[in-house]
Amino acid sequence: MKKKIILMSKYLPVLFCFFICTSTSIFAQQLDSEQVKAVYIYNFVKNVTWLNENEKDQFIIGIYGDDNFAEQLNKTLSKRVIKNKTIKVITIKNIQEGKKTDLFFSAANQNTEIASIASILRSSNTLLITDNSTDKHSVMINLVDNPENSAISFEVNKSNIVFEGLVMSAELLLLGGTELDVATLYRETELALQVIRRREIKLNEKLTDQRNQISSVKIKLKTLNKNLTLQEKVAGQRQQELNVLKKDIEQQQGSIKSKELQLKQVATQLKVAKANLENQQSSVHSKEQENVIMAEKIATNRNILQQQQQQISDQSVQLSQKNEELVEREERIDKQRFYLILMAFFITLLVLISGLVVLLFVKNRQTTRTLSRTLENLQNMQQQLVQSEKMASLGTLTAGVAHEINTPLGIAVTSTSSALESTQKIRANFETGNLTRTAMESYFNGMEKSSNLNTNALERVIELLNNFKQVAADQMVGEEREIDLVSYIEEVMSTLSAEMKRFRVSYQYSGESELIITTIPGALAQVLTNLVTNALKHAFESKELGNIAINLSKTEDNKVVVLFKDNGHGMNQHVLDNIFEPFFTTKRNSGGTGLGMNIVYNIVCQKLQGNIKIDSKLEHGSNFHITLPMKLKA
Repeated sequence: MKKKIILMSKYLPVLFCFFICTSTSIFAQQLDSEQVKAVYIYNFVKNVTWLNENEKDQFIIGIYGDDNFAEQLNKTLSKRVIKNKTIKVITIKNIQEGKKTDLFFSAANQNTEIASIASILRSSNTLLITDNSTDKHSVMINLVDNPENSAISFEVNKSNIVFEGLVMSAELLLLGGTELDVATLYRETELALQVIRRREIKLNEKLTDQRNQISSVKIKLKTLNKNLTLQEKVAGQRQQELNVLKKDIEQQQGSIKSKELQLKQVATQLKVAKANLENQQSSVHSKEQENVIMAEKIATNRNILQQQQQQISDQSVQLSQKNEELVEREERIDKQRFYLILMAFFITLLVLISGLVVLLFVKNRQTTRTLSRTLENLQNMQQQLVQSEKMASLGTLTAGVAHEINTPLGIAVTSTSSALESTQKIRANFETGNLTRTAMESYFNGMEKSSNLNTNALERVIELLNNFKQVAADQMVGEEREIDLVSYIEEVMSTLSAEMKRFRVSYQYSGESELIITTIPGALAQVLTNLVTNALKHAFESKELGNIAINLSKTEDNKVVVLFKDNGHGMNQHVLDNIFEPFFTTKRNSGGTGLGMNIVYNIVCQKLQGNIKIDSKLEHGSNFHITLPMKLKA
């Protein structure tokens, strides 16, 4: 069933009144399609209720695919208030960013992506607005151009809105909307599913036929493979037998040839041997006669040699005895000489060592006195530097708070002066008798607004002073106490907001909404102050815009991880290796002491009983991972 109401002429005055209040420059212009869409979006926000709407500070509207419309919508709605909440219009470049919005508008040039957009935004409590989309199943509210009368209406898929947890008021359809018939959409979906099921059944039948054919072919292939393997085995066995026979024949042929050669060589050697034997027999006979004569001479010479050898052996015995006596004497002399030299060396060494010990003892006493004085001076200097860093961070907080207080005080002064002028005008009219009821009502409204402005501004001043008083007291006292870490980080960062604004650096927080820990708040405040100051001086130098983000999470081992991130210039490896070293700085000529990060490291690791790690790349920012215990050890 469809209920269609076209935007009639009776709603045009309402639209004109809206734009007269929004901008005086639109008063004289004719309404175009983008202005009508802006009015629709304003009324959609007004007539739809979100989950946890009371906890929201503002409504976020995301525009996807039309930057010009986003800019115009921002000018139109930036000063409007709905349900006591402001409106923020942002441009969406990545669909994932749309999950953070309350209303997501997809331009007509993105209609091909509606299904994927709806899938990504599902369960994010976001109202999806489309422009002339044909995908009725995925839309929630679809703006429709009517070419016949140049009017713009809209279609509402109430089931999708209810599924997302949103509540639509009954007055929404009175603005010119059409509620899509859920039964018709369900019937179209059912028919499409039936067609898909029929196709699936046909495809399954084809698949089964193909599987049967493949199985039969596999069986045939298996039988063929078995036959081939058997034939290959038989052929291999026969080939092996042939190879063995060939080797045996070749070996037998080679042995026969070698034996024939050996027989020929033996025959020739026998002939040569016979000739040599005949020659040797004749020479042996002549030599036998000569040997007999020589034997007689040798016998006589042998007797003479035996006598001479006996004399020589007696003399050698005597020489060996004398040599042994000489060797023993030389060994005794060498031992005595060695002992004398060794004694002289040890005596000289003892004298030198005793003199050196006395000298070192005297110098050690002098060095110990000098080192003790130097250590005392260094400890005093370190305490003075830490105190100066505390005072410097406190000065930064003071300057930031003073700057922040100036803004609400300026508002209060301006509002008070405006109220005084209005009071003087009313008194003048009252004295002259020209006071009217309309003037009094206008005066009362102005006074009420001025009072509200003054109250809000002074409450902001009180809040800033309380935050500063708490942070300053913590830094000066340094006592351990239980705090909500989320609120305390916000207090510290609020006192530093003026300094960050001066450097055009924004700040975001993410993570836990509440986290109670027991720590030393003053030390934690000094760590955050030093990190922010270090980032402003080094990370964002010569950058037009910057961003600092803090993420707070809780680990499984009951510890807290504070992730401090900036998108500045980053650090090279040399700076990363030395950043926690005392007196290391890249701004030596600009007044840097090099103690800021060293103090951060000492506070985190010693006072707060945690640890800190850094990862950074050039032109990719820096990440400081600070791990803290839920409760300090005694």
